[in-house]
Amino acid sequence: MTGLDIIIPAMHPAACVANVLYSLSRNTVRPDVVSVVSNELDRDDVPNYGLTVRVIRFASEHYLVGERDVALRRNVGIWSSTCSHVLTFDDDQIAPPNLVESSLRLLEQKPYFWGHYRYADFSAHGADELLRMEAARGRPREHPPNAWHQWTSCDAGLFGAERELVQRLGGFDLIFCGRQAGEDQNLGRRLAWHVDHHAERVFIHEPPFAWHPEERIALAKPRYRNLCSGEHRLIPAWVSHVEVRRCEACPYFEVVTGNLFSSEAVLPFDPGKVATIVEGVARTTDRQPG
Repeated sequence: MTGLDIIIPAMHPAACVANVLYSLSRNTVRPDVVSVVSNELDRDDVPNYGLTVRVIRFASEHYLVGERDVALRRNVGIWSSTCSHVLTFDDDQIAPPNLVESSLRLLEQKPYFWGHYRYADFSAHGADELLRMEAARGRPREHPPNAWHQWTSCDAGLFGAERELVQRLGGFDLIFCGRQAGEDQNLGRRLAWHVDHHAERVFIHEPPFAWHPEERIALAKPRYRNLCSGEHRLIPAWVSHVEVRRCEACPYFEVVTGNLFSSEAVLPFDPGKVATIVEGVARTTDRQPG
């Protein structure tokens, strides 16, 4: 293993990202790099808490940006990484102190894993309190964790893998952008198919786990969008074997019908269709966010 890069698709306000970085800085083992993929944050908005942090901004004429683009952000971070392994982590979560250590242990045994998260009331618990809390105090997402589940239980809020393995499978399939969900479950199915000999189940591990807020946190307003400001001009089209309605004026599309879950990516990520700017974060602080 030549490094772990934690990919954070940042779509919430800067305070959420600061909480994530603070919790990662309190881990028993620190990640080699943390990549914040965001057009809404500048590097001056992000403290590093002593971590190696970079902010990745991106633009594209081919992929829709500014709406339903979380899978694209994860792919941008994965393809921009130089580490051997990546871990995707959502920006509204808090990492417990053993997250990195337990993730590395799993990645030594297998080329990928799916983690778990526990719901907690963030308004009642500060970051330091969550760092001290036992997982059992939170409401589990899956019943039970540390068990085999259908691949529909895969959640990219906590997912780790060999970077080249994810790239070889096309990344998070961008055909799901029109449906707003399913990219992570489909990647779970494809990994089980290719790595685990056509398996239909995945193991949901705990640890690692992440603290996830019970309350919904409002997203930041997109700073950059490449979509129509008004109504889309949709026309019939096809992406591989999938019927879609595509906008004539922007990259927006909607899937019409069909089961999108398959053993191969329908719309694999192409890094040549995205422009990126990568900046290191220099602002340090020891103060707890909040």
